[in-house]
Amino acid sequence: MSGLYDVAVIGGGVVGCSVLHELTSSGYRCVLLEKNSGLVSEASAGNSGMLHTGFDALEKTELSCIQYTQKNIWDVLHKTGIPYHKIGATMIGWNEEQKSKLQEIRQKSEVAGTKGTREISISTLYQMEPHVRHGAHGALWIPEETVVDPWLTAVTLAHQARRKNATILTDTVFEGCQYNGSHMTLNTNKGHLNTKCAVNSAGVYGDIVDIIAGCPNFRIKPRKGQYMMYSQKAHGLINSSILPVPTGKGKGIIVFKSVYDNVIVGPTAEETDIRSKPPIDDSVTKRLMTVADNVVPKLHENRVVRMYTGVRPATDIKDYQLHCDVKRKWITAGGIRSTGLSGCLGIAHMVLEMVREQLGIEASYSENRTLTRQNVVMETNGTAMIDGIHYEVTHPIALCKRERTPSLL
Repeated sequence: MSGLYDVAVIGGGVVGCSVLHELTSSGYRCVLLEKNSGLVSEASAGNSGMLHTGFDALEKTELSCIQYTQKNIWDVLHKTGIPYHKIGATMIGWNEEQKSKLQEIRQKSEVAGTKGTREISISTLYQMEPHVRHGAHGALWIPEETVVDPWLTAVTLAHQARRKNATILTDTVFEGCQYNGSHMTLNTNKGHLNTKCAVNSAGVYGDIVDIIAGCPNFRIKPRKGQYMMYSQKAHGLINSSILPVPTGKGKGIIVFKSVYDNVIVGPTAEETDIRSKPPIDDSVTKRLMTVADNVVPKLHENRVVRMYTGVRPATDIKDYQLHCDVKRKWITAGGIRSTGLSGCLGIAHMVLEMVREQLGIEASYSENRTLTRQNVVMETNGTAMIDGIHYEVTHPIALCKRERTPSLL
């Protein structure tokens, strides 16, 4: 861990990988610390892989970050070869009360700048989605909603940064830091490193990392989500992501299709004290099956190939927690909740602005925003080879790219 880094990034989920890529591309000498053996191992390993447009995100920072990502992610996807499908989303009102909310949601979508969102007739709904249960009262079409490989998106950003000489240290736990005026020393289980500043992108452990650093800003309230994944043979049963009308308790359970054509039902949303990946709850599984049968009845004819869970780094405050402690040279990118993938590039850009403008740190190298196509080979042992470098595949969606798993139910 020799030399002085410009920026140390703590946490290798999708936000940390995005921050690493943005700062390295801007010429900063960066190191990323990930406590697990593989990148994308905590909250980012249990998300939906849905790239949201922000049509219903009115919190200022979250919406700004999602909008920035929507403008800039396509260049990354195209040039690096990350698979994606712009399949759109259909929000269905199953009664008159839910139907009455669709116009309000469409108006929010216009405020958020989402293109093409419109109410559709019942006949149009069933032309678009013939296998959805009959009895809908109204529907909203959101054409720009997209699904990606969530693991490969994050790992690609880290890999592209690595190509530009970023350092990635896995199995490396942040244990403390000292501030020495011109720089800071980070203590880890593998020794010390020196950096001009640090970025906390530790996800569900973000508040703990802030406390260790002496910069407490917020408290994480973990929220568990459970998913049920069907065989790829069910892919023809839906043509878009099927959304419920949101309630005061959240966005509800979605029936959607992964970029590799697995139909997935989830996530649920239960508060939990568990920060690590929670176990599968059989009662929640039954609830997911009920939702699946109610929304797309023919799903019960298909086999479930995988259950998975994730934990979202929620807080008491709905918006992202982005803070910069100028005196301590410490930036926090926390409380990202469930939209880390959708807002990752925007979050990284805001961190870059903090490093430049608030901390006044200049890059050690020239800017290099080159994106190169990469050769990805999925191995049979749960790893992937990218340009000769092994990465541990941590997300069930990526693991099901080649479906070999037997039925669970």
